[in-house]
Amino acid sequence: MLFNSPAFAVFLPVMLAAYWVLRGRSRKWALLLGSYLFYAAWDWRFLSLLLLSTVVDFSCARAIDRRRGSGGSGKFLVASVATNLGVLATFKYFNFFRDSFAATATALGLQVDMPTLQIILPMGISFYTFQTMSYTIDVYRGTKPERSLLHFAIFVACFPQLVAGPIMRARDFLPQLTKEQTFRDVDISAGVYRIFRGLFKKMVVADALALYVDAVFASPSGYPGLSSWIALYAYAFQIYMDFSGYTDVAIGTGRLLGLKLTENFDSPYLAHSPSDFWRRWHITLSTWLRDYLYIPLGGSQRGARRTIRNLFITMGLGGLWHGAAWTFVAWGVYHGILLTAERLFGSRRSRAEFECESFGYRMLCIVSMFHLSCVGWLLFRAPDWDTAQAMAANLVDFSSGHVRGLRCAAIVLLCMAAHAWPFTRTLGEKFARLPAFGQGTLAAVCMWALLLFSPDAKAFIYFQF
Repeated sequence: MLFNSPAFAVFLPVMLAAYWVLRGRSRKWALLLGSYLFYAAWDWRFLSLLLLSTVVDFSCARAIDRRRGSGGSGKFLVASVATNLGVLATFKYFNFFRDSFAATATALGLQVDMPTLQIILPMGISFYTFQTMSYTIDVYRGTKPERSLLHFAIFVACFPQLVAGPIMRARDFLPQLTKEQTFRDVDISAGVYRIFRGLFKKMVVADALALYVDAVFASPSGYPGLSSWIALYAYAFQIYMDFSGYTDVAIGTGRLLGLKLTENFDSPYLAHSPSDFWRRWHITLSTWLRDYLYIPLGGSQRGARRTIRNLFITMGLGGLWHGAAWTFVAWGVYHGILLTAERLFGSRRSRAEFECESFGYRMLCIVSMFHLSCVGWLLFRAPDWDTAQAMAANLVDFSSGHVRGLRCAAIVLLCMAAHAWPFTRTLGEKFARLPAFGQGTLAAVCMWALLLFSPDAKAFIYFQF
């Protein structure tokens, strides 16, 4: 059930009505059952994986707490992590590692016959496994476990952020379930505005850019020079508008349920350095990798060599998290190289310190970082190495004076202007000042226009990550 589908346009009002009519535990049960229905609408069989993660991590966290100080708690942490990573490895990475091993064996002259699993990737599996793992790790580190299985099940399955985040922490989400709220406490205008802003990003901007991007990456040979640069810029904003659009809808829906979800983006293409980019892009994943991988490996506390090693491991695994392909790993390693170069040769400034620099210097840093991130997106978007190499060759091939994609270039320029000038805050404030009737009428008109503009719901890029 995609956020940009007519089915969700029916599901959400019904869900909200049931949620706010009920009270206490009945309201929470409605949210949980509605979340399971939302997930089952795609493929009900994979509900078993969601339930498995819920029961295993809830039970392991309770066992860790009972054995705290007496020894033996570590084995329950191992059981939790092994279960989640085992499910993730089976459904997402088995065939990838199988193909990689077979290719290596063939290159060495060995004949290997290994089975291939005929399975599809469960929706949202990368997100909810990381979310539940963080919970058991936090309990192992000393946090008190959740006593209510109902509350924990909602934490795992809450439908606004179930498919593509943001990746919530239990300490931020679970306390909200203990607060009894009324519909009057909800900032309806902020939630509705956020939902329609996200739908506009996805259905109008991202899907329009996708038409040109898909054509170029499907046949790079016909788009040399500036045409490929337009496609690269277009993909940078396609993935941003697509993913941040999903996050906007998730956060807006959460607000209508009285829940506050974590922000996931902060104008990432205004970043002035690699580290600043990762403070702005997919914030909940980058902080997860920092807290549960980079710092446990030693962070930057054990010398330059260990720091570089930890950066490469963290970013390489972060790239692999995005997809079972070596191009994703290469994308992660590429960002590891950028972060390492910044640490070794750059000047690491805070955002406040950077703002004190001259305008020309700030623009140079921002434009340079934007282009470095675009080069990384080439690896991220390319379906294979051959396409990545062809696109890279196109970027330096200006033999043809014919430029394709000028309409797409115009959309990209508008995206750049909107990104640099955050006028959406002003629009949100103006929407909030409208009377309730005006807000409802405008929302209905916007929904009608969006469905008319994009009648076929296209999956979000992170739909099956």
